[in-house]
Amino acid sequence: MNLDFHHKYVDIAMDIPAQPGLLFDVHLNLQNVDELHLVASALWVEWFPCTDLKKVDRYFEAVSALLSGQLRILEHWRGKRVVRAELQRPDGAAWKTTANWLTLSALIPWPRKTFKVVQNLPGVESHA
Repeated sequence: MNLDFHHKYVDIAMDIPAQPGLLFDVHLNLQNVDELHLVASALWVEWFPCTDLKKVDRYFEAVSALLSGQLRILEHWRGKRVVRAELQRPDGAAWKTTANWLTLSALIPWPRKTFKVVQNLPGVESHA
């Protein structure tokens, strides 16, 4: 992990590169004194204000569960671009979205969407 207390654009940042035990890069940061951000694969979500302890707890739970493989990211692709990414948790035999990121192009119905699951699974090697 690389912790940056003097980042040029945010208050504090942590980069966790893909490595044995982690299949994708993760970036965490605090912005504008009260926004907690999680960036992983194509997902970018935030929790604020961080003065709300429930928001901080949800952020910590999301980061921990994503790193452990309990949560996954479902990416929606149109052609060669990701247009939406959903942070999901198991809900019985299905998955429930807990946070998501999207672009306006996610609303355009063409080209046809394809999906990619990004999840930190035990025993799978990183491609980084």
